[in-house]
Amino acid sequence: MQTTPAPIDPNILKRVLWALMFGNVVIGTGVMVVPGTLNDIASSLNVSVGVAGQIISSAGLFMCIGAPGLAMLVGSWDRRWLLPAVMLWYGLTHWLCIAAQSYTELLLLRLLAMVGPALFTPQAAATVSQIVPLEKRARAMSLVFLGWSVASVMGVPLGAWLGGHFGWRSAFALVGALGVLNAIWLWRVLPGPIKPP
Repeated sequence: MQTTPAPIDPNILKRVLWALMFGNVVIGTGVMVVPGTLNDIASSLNVSVGVAGQIISSAGLFMCIGAPGLAMLVGSWDRRWLLPAVMLWYGLTHWLCIAAQSYTELLLLRLLAMVGPALFTPQAAATVSQIVPLEKRARAMSLVFLGWSVASVMGVPLGAWLGGHFGWRSAFALVGALGVLNAIWLWRVLPGPIKPP
């Protein structure tokens, strides 16, 4: 039984790859937005910068530990709906972070949000391997992972600028909006089903 799509029209494939690349921009920006807003988070929630920084280290630890386990859990799921669902989760959990009234609340909500990075980037790569012909796969992977490079030069400065002018919650709100937007984009362009053999 065939579980992967038939050869995809090059124009459709291009739109899929751009949507996946933008997804990595959103994921990376969300991961890197906290360092740029750290001082504002600390003062807003009445904790030291050192304590607030544990949001970063805890999120990194969760992604390292969670990614392999989550990959095993969702390994057979259809990426056609998994990727938009993950991005929707990422956007909504960032919006929930805005409502956090204490450091503990923000830390827990931030860990929930990190399900997004733990799942999205590896599953986007798995999707590329399923829908792109072997001879074009390296170039396609490069485009999709370019999203992290864009995020690395955009996430911290954007977070710092928004945090400095409008508060850390505005930076989280932007990431949430971009996540929901990308979820819709992915749902519209991904062919299906996309399942591993």
